[in-house]
Amino acid sequence: MSVGAYRRRLFQAVVFTATLTSSAAMAMAPESSGERHFDARVSYNAQARFGFSAAQKARVEQLRQSIPELRVELDEHSGTVRSLSNPVGALSGPSSGDPMAIGLDFVQKHHAALGLELSDLASLEVTDRVYSDVSGATHLYLRQTYKGLPVYNAQLQINVGKDGSVLGVHSDFLPSLDTSIAGVEPRLSAGEAVAGLAKHLGLRLADAPRSLKAEPGAKKRTSVEVEGLSREPIVAELAVLPIRRGEARLVWHFQVYTLDSQHDYDVTVDAGSGEVLTRFDWVAADSYKVYPAPVESPNHTSPLPPSDGRATVANPANTTASPYGWHDTNGVAGAEYTIPRGNNVHAYEDRDANNAPPTTGQPDCGAAINCVFPINLSAAPSTYIPAAVTNLFYWNNVIHDVQYQYGFNEAGGNFQQNNYGRGGVGNDYVQAEAQDGSGTNNANFSTPADGSRPRMQMYIWTAPTPDKDGDLDTGIIVHEYGHGISNRLVGGPSNVSCLTNRQQPGEGISDFLALFYTARTGDTANKIRGMGTYALNQATTGTGIRGQPYTMDSTRNTWTYQSLRGMAVPHGVGSVFAQGMWEAYWALVTQWGFDSNLYNANGNAGNQRMMLYFTEGMKRTGCRPTFLMMRDGIINAATSLHGGEDVCRLWRAFAAYGMGTNATTTGPDDVTAVTNGFAVPSGC
Repeated sequence: MSVGAYRRRLFQAVVFTATLTSSAAMAMAPESSGERHFDARVSYNAQARFGFSAAQKARVEQLRQSIPELRVELDEHSGTVRSLSNPVGALSGPSSGDPMAIGLDFVQKHHAALGLELSDLASLEVTDRVYSDVSGATHLYLRQTYKGLPVYNAQLQINVGKDGSVLGVHSDFLPSLDTSIAGVEPRLSAGEAVAGLAKHLGLRLADAPRSLKAEPGAKKRTSVEVEGLSREPIVAELAVLPIRRGEARLVWHFQVYTLDSQHDYDVTVDAGSGEVLTRFDWVAADSYKVYPAPVESPNHTSPLPPSDGRATVANPANTTASPYGWHDTNGVAGAEYTIPRGNNVHAYEDRDANNAPPTTGQPDCGAAINCVFPINLSAAPSTYIPAAVTNLFYWNNVIHDVQYQYGFNEAGGNFQQNNYGRGGVGNDYVQAEAQDGSGTNNANFSTPADGSRPRMQMYIWTAPTPDKDGDLDTGIIVHEYGHGISNRLVGGPSNVSCLTNRQQPGEGISDFLALFYTARTGDTANKIRGMGTYALNQATTGTGIRGQPYTMDSTRNTWTYQSLRGMAVPHGVGSVFAQGMWEAYWALVTQWGFDSNLYNANGNAGNQRMMLYFTEGMKRTGCRPTFLMMRDGIINAATSLHGGEDVCRLWRAFAAYGMGTNATTTGPDDVTAVTNGFAVPSGC
């Protein structure tokens, strides 16, 4: 038994009838519970337990005859089968033909194992079809519909390998949909639904929301006029919300970007009662003088503050990811902008919190694009705004360019104004707001679907003297950008509400990315890595903003998968996932070494391999994933990359952390009943 596995073992330690939570109980703001998201279905389904029917068990066992290691993940609370996967390979053999035809043929043949009727597969919408350059796999995302209405977050994802093998199937389709909903005519108008949200949020509106004329069609798409609720126009449309097996609701679905810029809510409201059922927050040839990669903060440089430890980097744009440089949007050689603005990001100061760049005084780098501005870390952040904006611009572009190599490109839903004809939807560069005045001691990233611009808001941290600027803390910048990456990749670029369940790895994905980008040559597994130590004015060996630092040193980090029990949602939950990822990372780095060239996605070093599996793995992970589904997605990616030689190595690392094949969870919202498992597949 490995030392890691031994350490982990030391720490191992009836369907009911109800109504959904009342509107009064649901009026809780996210901050009052510590959670960013609200989903009335969680409490409604908490005591429900669905198992496999006899017919479904028989079909699963029949499939297991050809796939002995077959894994089937069931959400016991909703009665849906979440995924079919093979932990050491594919679900089917090679095949020729169109990946869509191959994938749908497999699902139709095995619909009973998924607990579905053929009628549940009769009306599908293709939301995304993403080809992955790095693996040759095609990722298919389909939505369930009912009488012309989309079924909210009811997604079927099929991953097909370059040889035509089916790599995995993930489903949030509601079984027997035809008999689960009464009708599609709303009792309440779109305006009344918006009023229901205002009540839920505890807001008093001067005037009642007013519905304008609905567009023709089943969705009854309707603009709503309302003051005092949203910075952006509200457009509502009808949808079907799956509740659990045998039950669905007709809802109004719309988005609200709150006036304080802190929340970008994706909302469903019962079209019959006005109750808010779900509320998911979408809010995570030039030179620059910056804290360059992999520098984590001013405290991680030499000389230390108050000296200026920055470096001037020349021509950092990657020619593949940013072929016309960082200051272009028109695809013409030569800089289009001399301010920190380009195809991937527009960085600017937003101290007045109006979500727009200042009308005058943006940092001007000149015709030579020489973005070199002074900084005085002994003074207030307001004295070095141009330097802070430049650092924020630099890091947003670096992350864009590096992740592009690993598969977060145009087809994957990345952030670009102009996609240069390479797929995906453009017009969605990052709006990166430095020293944002809408908050302090935090940061956020709002991710709409592909084709709409995300927003990164970086704040001042007020505990130290002088104040610290989050724009200089690389870990925080990468963490926030990471939300955009995970929201676009998990579930496909058109669906950014897939990381909204309670046991979701989103915060952990972002922390892991921060660790990856700031790792250095010479680092050891036992090095103490705290998140946000600069912002908190801690030593570089400090704990940071999480409960424990990230490290393989078992005296400083004691977490296992089972540590999820009682962890705060989402950051406490996410930190447990990030530690598991960090241990898998070190398993590969220990074996294959470390390479500081993060742009080489085809490299053989352990850190390069891990990012390749990680990024491709997100594309192979189903909507509303548990940690175990995310683990399976990463390992599934490893089966078809680098000759599959890291599959068992990853299994052993995850198993040592308690995420082995016999780890258990009751569903995507389970943070209380998960159990450690230390087993690996028999083939390992």
